[in-house]
Amino acid sequence: MACSSSDEASSLSQWFGDQGIATSYGMDTTTIPVSVKFTSGFDASAYMVGSYGALGNVNGVEHLLYFGLETTSAVSQKWRFRSDTDSLFKKFDFKDLKATVYWLKESEFLHDSLWLRFQTEFTDTAEITFKWAKDTFYVDMPESMPKTGSPSDTLRLLVGIKLQAENTVLRIAKPLLADIPGLIRVAQKTEITDDCEQCLHAGVRESLVVSIMDKINIDKTVVFAELQLFPKQTDTIGSEFGFPVPVYVYDSKGAVENYRVDTAYVNKHGLHPNLVFCKGDTLKLQVTNSVRKGMADSFTLRLGSPMLIPKSLYFYNSIYSSEKVFADKPAYAKYNFGTIEKNAQLKLWYAKTDFN
Repeated sequence: MACSSSDEASSLSQWFGDQGIATSYGMDTTTIPVSVKFTSGFDASAYMVGSYGALGNVNGVEHLLYFGLETTSAVSQKWRFRSDTDSLFKKFDFKDLKATVYWLKESEFLHDSLWLRFQTEFTDTAEITFKWAKDTFYVDMPESMPKTGSPSDTLRLLVGIKLQAENTVLRIAKPLLADIPGLIRVAQKTEITDDCEQCLHAGVRESLVVSIMDKINIDKTVVFAELQLFPKQTDTIGSEFGFPVPVYVYDSKGAVENYRVDTAYVNKHGLHPNLVFCKGDTLKLQVTNSVRKGMADSFTLRLGSPMLIPKSLYFYNSIYSSEKVFADKPAYAKYNFGTIEKNAQLKLWYAKTDFN
């Protein structure tokens, strides 16, 4: 309505006036206090590997891989893991890495839902080495691990692998039968290992809930609404690759707000308000749609994937741009919200209703 008061729309403007509807308006602002509550919001159960699996640990997140084998012949001692990387991860030249392998014989074939529980303790363990060569890791399995079955006695083997190196995550393409003879399924289990009660981890869909403490006046028109959390961490500590990471906000219905970089804002302030690990002193999240729809009792925050474009450009690109700006694989960042104090707030811009 506010945009319709041009010279070409005089008749429409007159109609608005007859109805007592504003064709332009001022704005009143108000702030509402919010509370920040950290939730478990994280599922540590094992799941079947899709296109790739992660192995290793960084920023308080640990990834383990599990392999189910079944054969009546031989299990190869040499396993192969193909790297599954995009342009961000290909720049790393991995060295040989130590890992721990666990295994046990399984008496029967279990349905995936049962197999993924991994309730039986491993009976044997050994140290192995991931040897890096031409985008592929080669691993020699220990001599003590069972290697053969027979036509009358099927060998069923559960194998778990844990990387020993700190602050290293390998992103591995889903192994094929040619990579690991006898392989029938692969699973991953991810755990949060640090004790940071007010940290939010990226790449694992952990959540942070922000609750609204006062009621929003639904009798007024909300022109703009912004969730403001103070202050913002600006260094890259906690970002796996040192890139900025966006913060997404979901309303009570699970709908995500659409973020786009406001070029005018960027030109004036030189920053984007919903990125962390970048300059700027305040984390600001637009929640206008949710407030207008009455879904603002609480919001859920999650960290997204890192931005890949050069630092000189990443404030000027829309998150929904056709240009590739994010990593194909998640990065495992950790952002500490522990510095948020009681002055976190929801700022509202209301349209003035006095048209006289």
